Amino acid sequence: MATFDPSVLRQPRWIAAAVIALVLVAAFVRLGMWQLDRLDERRDANALVEVRRAGEPDAFGELVARHGLEADELNHRAAAVTGVYRTDLEFFSIGRTVGDQTGVLVATPLELTDGSLLVVVRGLVPPGTAGPPAEGFEPPQGEVTVVGRLDDGEEPLRIGEPDPEGGVLRSLSRIDLAYVDRWIEGDVLPVSLVLAAQEPVNAAGDPVPLPPDELSEGSHLGYAIQWFGFAIIVAAGVGYLIWRAGTRQRDDSHDGSPVVAA
Repeated sequence: MATFDPSVLRQPRWIAAAVIALVLVAAFVRLGMWQLDRLDERRDANALVEVRRAGEPDAFGELVARHGLEADELNHRAAAVTGVYRTDLEFFSIGRTVGDQTGVLVATPLELTDGSLLVVVRGLVPPGTAGPPAEGFEPPQGEVTVVGRLDDGEEPLRIGEPDPEGGVLRSLSRIDLAYVDRWIEGDVLPVSLVLAAQEPVNAAGDPVPLPPDELSEGSHLGYAIQWFGFAIIVAAGVGYLIWRAGTRQRDDSHDGSPVVAA
């Protein structure tokens, strides 16, 4: 049976290998723990979203009175708001997909009693729909009460949005509220409302409503397992190489062969 010669551990090359392995293992374990921390953060965030979504709709004014206009505090909360649709300010978000349907998102600012504008994402209409305003999907006229979930809008594309032709916003790629505020006259609020229902109902025809985003834990657990796996591979691999070197050295010494220290 092969036995290990511990003197191999005093050889510089194996000392260096062991030190490098320890550094790599520590780094990989730290990265794995960081991914687990990210996973916990994602789970906590998902739990908060679920609680907010499950709540009964509150009046938008009451939510603002309690939380201010901080998007982080309002995001995902169910809200009811009364105002008048400004179809003259309606715009499209093109090239969008909801489930297995592709089309155009219709967003119509709702003018509130204080004159501010809350962008209401009314849903998806077929590609090629004339407008805006979306032909065949015009919202109710006059005062309307809209119920939906608050959203802080979307991140713009990395390449950015081009300036609208003639300075009139008719379409964009992503509903970036800061960009919308730039090109729509009036006080555009920093949150939008994704429509779920309204009163009176839309006699012209409803766009396809947007379902809530699916909550996911992401890839953090998989990445953590990957980093821990790397740590095991490095530790086991270098450990095996050192053990093999030690057993060979012991065998060579028993054979009477000269042992050359590295």
